[in-house]
Parts: sequence; structure tokens; C-alpha cells
Amino acid sequence: MNPDYEVLKLINITKSFPGVKALDNVNFTLLKGEVHALVGENGAGKSTLIKIISGVYKKDSGQILLEGKPIEINNPRDAYSRGISTIHQEFNLIPNLNCAQNIYLGRERINKFGKVDDKGIYNSTKELFEKIGVNINPEVLIKKLGVAERQLVEICKALSLNAKILIMDEPTAVLSEKETDKLFYIINSLRNQGVSIIYISHRLDELFQIADRATVLRDGRLIRTVKMKDVNKELLTKMMIGRDLSEQYPKDNVKRNVEVFRIENLSIQGTSKKISFKLNKGEILGIYGLVGSGRTELARAIFGLDKIESGEMFLEGKAIKINSPRDSINKGIVLIPEDRKNQGLVLSLTIENNITLPHLKSFSKCGIINKKKIFSTTQKLIEKLNIRPSVPKKITKNLSGGNQQKVVIAKWMYQNCKVFIFDEPTRGVDVGAKVEIYKLINAVANQGAGVIMISSDLPEILGLSDRILVMKEGQIVGEILGKDATEEEVMKYAF
Repeated sequence: MNPDYEVLKLINITKSFPGVKALDNVNFTLLKGEVHALVGENGAGKSTLIKIISGVYKKDSGQILLEGKPIEINNPRDAYSRGISTIHQEFNLIPNLNCAQNIYLGRERINKFGKVDDKGIYNSTKELFEKIGVNINPEVLIKKLGVAERQLVEICKALSLNAKILIMDEPTAVLSEKETDKLFYIINSLRNQGVSIIYISHRLDELFQIADRATVLRDGRLIRTVKMKDVNKELLTKMMIGRDLSEQYPKDNVKRNVEVFRIENLSIQGTSKKISFKLNKGEILGIYGLVGSGRTELARAIFGLDKIESGEMFLEGKAIKINSPRDSINKGIVLIPEDRKNQGLVLSLTIENNITLPHLKSFSKCGIINKKKIFSTTQKLIEKLNIRPSVPKKITKNLSGGNQQKVVIAKWMYQNCKVFIFDEPTRGVDVGAKVEIYKLINAVANQGAGVIMISSDLPEILGLSDRILVMKEGQIVGEILGKDATEEEVMKYAF
């Protein structure tokens, strides 16, 4: 980091949308060769700010300086031409093209015969991969790569544009610990090469590993810019939400000794491993394991998405068969999936449409839907779960991650289900909304439902679980009471 060289400076940036001021005179400075974290709750203004920097939005007022010179960024092409590239959470890659074709898409080199110079872009891509220490064949199709490898292709695409500034939005959201370490190695390499990085993440712990400074936004306003070495997680959190998190993992003490659900010797298609466990009413059963341990596969099998080859399931003491998600829902066993945007919601529909979609029969008579009943029911659930904005007709894709997750939970709270399976319930959710979701998980348990909570966030597992099951290679390798669990003991089983 060069403390004397400001590669980007934003002065009094303001941006308004109908009914809301998204940014209010925000100042931000990015230094050459710096990793600068941009933090704040959902709705704080982070996305608006990076969209102004990347040319998606135009500022209403204020000034942007690039290497000391005033500039206007009118569109994304403007940003690219000035060396500003963004790697979004959802990658902009074409699955059926290879790495080299994706990196140089729209900028193909033409040889003397008037054809695309495939060899040239292959060699350039290979050089880019070597520059950041990536071992990927430039000719492999994107659809054959894992998430971490696709992200590296996005980074190389940005570098091919001679990016001076790289914006990374939740880059580790779907990465394993090992993949995250690899990404951090590459980020450090880019920093040493003089690339400046704006880094957005809800995972505060990792900011202390990778970031030099952090700028905190709240309600569209600049709160403070700090050096990471001068703050701790508690102070950073307080700046973000404007209050102390006196109890990050709220937990209620309820008797949990009546069985609600049990599986015996369950074998999922494609594995010979057999899984057995029981779940009590009002209990939060945490399931932890490293990537590839089989946690999500277990959840999908219970919910009827993946085929069960053998074994038995019992609900309230009675043997049950689940062949499809519809079977599972009818029996009161529901899944809040890891990928809420693609598997838990129809983003183009409204809040009320999403909440009531699985229950339309209960809102109709003689084939006529009672829209008034739908609206009033949705309004009650919105208030109960504190979904913001509290507008049933609001399109779901325009909500923050935390509020989208609340909509998924509300969908099943209407039904008074017996077993709730939460798969990564707070992934991509800000620190303030996390506590609200934890309270909702407790509320579900306190109503007598059994809760299975799958999470790769170890403090979350330790903070909320009554019991913890640790999975490895498709089987349960350890069981620990929540009150006795430590990080060391859980990780000992996981490894």
C-alpha cells in the first residue's frame, strides 16, 4: 500500500431514488496497492456506491477523481476503459464457452486470414493464469469448473482489461476454507503488483485477514474510515449497526425431550454410508462439516430432492415415506435452502406471492383466490418477521439478502410445520440481520418444531445448537452437547 498515492477519490457523492436517499455526501478514498473493505448492513449504501464506481448508476452530485484527475463514469464500458473492473457475486461467464473465450469475449483477436486467433487468446490466457499462480487449462469449458475456479477466471478477465481497481463483491460467499486461503494468496499477489481492491464481505473475521482499511456506511452515510489494525470486530460491528450486539446468539432455555423426527440407517443414492439421528421438539440440532462432508445432500434427501436407497424415517413416532418435496411439505417437513435466490424464492414475484405460493389451496374456494385474505395474512407475517420494507406488493428481488431470507422463513411459518431444515441460514446476510434470523430460528423451536441447522459458520453452530452433529465423508462422526462444545472439539471430528 502506498500511503501517498490516491488512485481513486470520491467526494460528497449523493444518489437518490424515489422515496429514498441511498447515498448522502459520502467520501471514499482508495490507495494504490490497497485492499479496502467496504462494510455496512444491507441497505447501508455499499451496492449503490460500487455501482456508481463501476458505471451502472450515475451520481446525482459529487466528484470522482481517478489518479488525481476529475472524471465522469457514464456506463460500465467507461469504467472498464479506465481500469475499473467488478467481480460480482453472480459471475458473468458463459458456461458453454471455454476460459480463454470468456476472458476475451467481445475483444477477440483476428488473424491475417480474418478468423479468430484462438492460439493467441489461448496463450494470453495462459500468461494471465501463470501471473496469479492458477493451474487451469484455458481450453476447459466454464461449466466444468467449480465455483472457486470460475472466480479465478473472472479475476483474470479483469486483469486482461488492465484493471487498476478491482471490486470484489462477497468473493468468499461460496468458497471452502482452503479455496478462501487460495483467493487471499492471489489478492495479496495482486496487491503487491499495485492493483487496488475494494472488498465487500459480511464475514467480518476475514476482513482482519485481508484488508488494510475499512470504510463503514450506515443508512447511506459515511460513518468512519479506519485502519484494520486499529479496530476489533466488536467496534466494527457497533459502527455498522449503531448499537452494541449485547447477545449475538440469542438462545432460549426450553425443555427438549420429546422426539419429533428420527432417521435410521439412511443411505442416500451414490453412497454406501448409513446415517442415524433423532430430533426432539423444540430442539436446534446443528450439523457441521467441511465442504463435501455430505451435509447438504442429507438435507436434500430428507426433503425428497435426492433419492434414498435404504433406511427409515419416523415423524412423531410413525414411519413415513418421502418420495418428493411435495410429500415432505404435506407432512410438515420443510427446507430453507442454501441457495435462496434460485431454490427458495421466485425473485420476480412479490413478497405476498412468494409467501403464499405453496399454500394457494388454503386461500381459494371453488377455484377463486381470496386476494384480501392473502394480503392480510402476508401483512401479519411481514410484521411478525420484521420484513423490510413492509410492503406485500414489493418485488422480492429488490429486497436485501436478510429480508429475502425472512420471506423464505415466513413461507413455512404460515404452515406451522413440524421440522424445519435451515441450510446455511445466514449466508450473505449482514451482522444485524443475522441476529434477527437467529431469533426467528429460536421462535420456530419455541413453537415446538424441531430445527435442523446446517452451517459452515462454526461460531453460529456453537452459539445456537442444543446438540451438534459433525459430518465427514457422508457420515456422522461425532455428536456433542451444545453446552459442552468447543471449536477445537468440533474441528477435531471434522478433520
